[in-house]
Amino acid sequence: MGERIRFYRERRGWSQLRLAQQVALSQKQLSRVETSQVSELSRDLIIQIARSLKEPVINGEVNEWLYDSGFRPYVEPLLELPQTYPWLNRFSPLPALLLDIGWFIRDWNREMGGLLRIPRESLKGLEANLIVQLFASDGLFSGRWSDELLRHMLHRLVIQWQPYVGDPWLSRLKDNISRRIGMSWNTLLATYHVILEDSIPSTSEILVFAADGEPAALRFRSNSVPVPLRPDLTVTHYYPLDDVTEKWCQKTVES
Repeated sequence: MGERIRFYRERRGWSQLRLAQQVALSQKQLSRVETSQVSELSRDLIIQIARSLKEPVINGEVNEWLYDSGFRPYVEPLLELPQTYPWLNRFSPLPALLLDIGWFIRDWNREMGGLLRIPRESLKGLEANLIVQLFASDGLFSGRWSDELLRHMLHRLVIQWQPYVGDPWLSRLKDNISRRIGMSWNTLLATYHVILEDSIPSTSEILVFAADGEPAALRFRSNSVPVPLRPDLTVTHYYPLDDVTEKWCQKTVES
């Protein structure tokens, strides 16, 4: 880890003193870290160093450092993304959406854009949160899907957030979402009868979208996969359930 810290520091053009000041260490202490004379670093210090250097957070290498030290990964909403990445394009011709651990919509591919039909600039700050857009009365997706499907999504979210219940970011996010949708977090869960269980309840629901120029609704079932080395990110992609939807996906790629 020490060699990699030095590599990223030098790549940024920083002196040892500058990085040491960023993370409240002396230059001598940082030198000992970089030359592996310090056998154990705290989780907070590893994250501080990675955040100061930025690149280890963006490419996920900070989580390799944490895993190697026996710590849980670094997970927060709205962490910085690489300028270019292949995570979404590899799912073409399927629509795909990039969500982070806070369920903020971070990006989507061309096919997903054809279904959402919303400008990217409209999703900034808390407005980029999928829960806000589903449950706020003026949300972009409000009223689009059934209560059964919404319950399924909320239950999946509660299970996904369970390991981070004590993290400050989660409490802040729940409070912000509650204020935005005009309903407390516990009331939202109670309204949709969400109870933490061992597994996500099954649902026979499908997601239905309307697309420009298509006389019939497009029908999909979703699946989510993690992004390697970025446990804060998942890609949700959508499988077509009929010939009309499959042809639409292919046509979107060819156009």
